[in-house]
Amino acid sequence: MAHATSTSSSTGRGNSPDRHRGLSPYLGGAAALILFLVFLIGGTGIVSSIPEAPGLEGWFAPLQRNWLVILFQVNVPSSGTQADSLTTLSPLDLAIMVVFAVMSLSIYAILRRIAGLWSLIAASLPILGIPVFVMTATAGRSALLLSGLIVSAVMLRSDSFGRACAYTGIAASAILFFGGDIATAIFRPSAPIAALIGIGYLLWLIWLPLLGLRLFQLGSIRREALQQRSPGSANSG
Repeated sequence: MAHATSTSSSTGRGNSPDRHRGLSPYLGGAAALILFLVFLIGGTGIVSSIPEAPGLEGWFAPLQRNWLVILFQVNVPSSGTQADSLTTLSPLDLAIMVVFAVMSLSIYAILRRIAGLWSLIAASLPILGIPVFVMTATAGRSALLLSGLIVSAVMLRSDSFGRACAYTGIAASAILFFGGDIATAIFRPSAPIAALIGIGYLLWLIWLPLLGLRLFQLGSIRREALQQRSPGSANSG
């Protein structure tokens, strides 16, 4: 009993392996870091929208055109990007949505006992957004931003993720959704909207590696806890 108690306390509330059943935190961490790299390359598309700034050539170029970058470019008149650029079925955006859904399912496996309903909503939004995007070629991508906003708010109630990760996710998702996506749909293109998208995008690039590294840490905690349990299980049999 003493050994079981010490094992439970060492993993900490919210870090118990029982709370991580489901999609592996390692898989979610890998998905988060893949998204970071994709959005990092996409960030060069934002830089190249600035007059006289260099852009990437070759096979990197298609990765510069995720929908957040296009939102930014639409609000920079000198880029020459029109709003109808957001009405095409982008394979890049579709791939981003699939990887984000994998990451969300991994996070749900950790947070479902903290706030089951909201965690489920956050995990479901990217999945539901995929068929919507395939059918409309326009709607559905905002589901990722809403999912990031909700799941980051839920993180504040859990000790599995730090407050820095939670607040960065809230700020990034809220700015990109309200200040970028919604503002672009309602108002005329403008520099202030472009600036908000740029700020939100930068915060997004901070949030994703924070999240990915934490998921890898939680995966290690889970593996170590299971390894500590296995000798006791074998002896009891």
